[in-house]
Amino acid sequence: MAMKMEKFDLDVIKLAQRMVRTPSLSGDEGGMADLVESCMHQFGFSDVRRDAYGSVLGFIGPENADTALLFDGHMDVVPVVGQWSVDPFGGEIKHGRLYGRGSTDMKGGIAAALCAAAEAASTGKLKYRIAVSASVLEEVIEGYALSSILDLCTPRAVVICEPSKLRIKAGQKGRIELVLTLHGKTAHAASPEHGVNPLYAAAQALEALRSLPLPSHPALGQALLVPTDIISTPFPSVSMIPLSTTIRFDRRTLPGEKKENIMEQIERCLRAAGIADFSLAVTDAEVKTFTGEKGTPARWLPAWQLDNKHAFLFTTQSCLVQHGRDSRAGCWHFCTNGSESAGRRNIPTIGLGPGNEEDAHTVDESIALDQLTDAVKIYRSMCLSFAS
Repeated sequence: MAMKMEKFDLDVIKLAQRMVRTPSLSGDEGGMADLVESCMHQFGFSDVRRDAYGSVLGFIGPENADTALLFDGHMDVVPVVGQWSVDPFGGEIKHGRLYGRGSTDMKGGIAAALCAAAEAASTGKLKYRIAVSASVLEEVIEGYALSSILDLCTPRAVVICEPSKLRIKAGQKGRIELVLTLHGKTAHAASPEHGVNPLYAAAQALEALRSLPLPSHPALGQALLVPTDIISTPFPSVSMIPLSTTIRFDRRTLPGEKKENIMEQIERCLRAAGIADFSLAVTDAEVKTFTGEKGTPARWLPAWQLDNKHAFLFTTQSCLVQHGRDSRAGCWHFCTNGSESAGRRNIPTIGLGPGNEEDAHTVDESIALDQLTDAVKIYRSMCLSFAS
């Protein structure tokens, strides 16, 4: 059931403010889902659904028509840390900015998409449907929730509403999360010669992989392999040589790279360095949505890039020019739900959203009000260009 709430007109600032005032940490997005669902009904979306994960999907425009565009944003936010000068969930407005956790990453984008789609539909010019999705758990694993949405909806193109300063992002790096386990043999720390200490192999592995040659891309730059944590088993291992040591790696990937090739390259490097007793795997830690659904998705999120001559890109650029915005296309260096729409399903995808990327996850997170209002104008033009 949709939550009861006061009536909203199509005021993107008030809507984004209400969203910021609705806390929605990853795995606890229920209140935000209620708010989005209620807004969709009020704004004239004729087909509003909530999937098993708790993500909300709504359609507006002629019923039974094909879906021209899907605007996707995630409802979840990262935890509040550090010393804030404002209430993180207060939605305070000052100096032309809306403050609060999730303001720029990325409730502003969801609010703008909802208002823009409703405004476009009110013109009576839409011949195809526009969809807006508000997905869960993106801060935990990108693309996992969008996969369920795309099973219900087959759009011709997707807009990822992550913050981009309202500049087009025509691609992004992907990522694969790997765990390398070095195996040893336990012994008393007073008699280490009777064991095999995997910590030495871990140090050797880190040094070997530090110089591993990685590919580069003209737009996305260098692929990366970054160790992010290391732990031995048992932990703590007091007066005992540990049984194993595990290193977690974040490997930022480029378009065209395959999971199997990445793992093979790492394994060859380790063997060439004289390391033999190890295992390498893609992580698949369990996730749980606020609805109780559980899954163990592999942390393999492909990179993607839209062809620079694609009609979707050209038309979007025209919409930006129409509203006096920079139409040059760039790329994100972080991962988004586009790994599912473009990376796995090859649906034409761009990133375009209000807010500055560098403001995401920060203390005193905020978004400029003029970016919110301009996002509505641009998204509305896109709806009319692609669906009328």
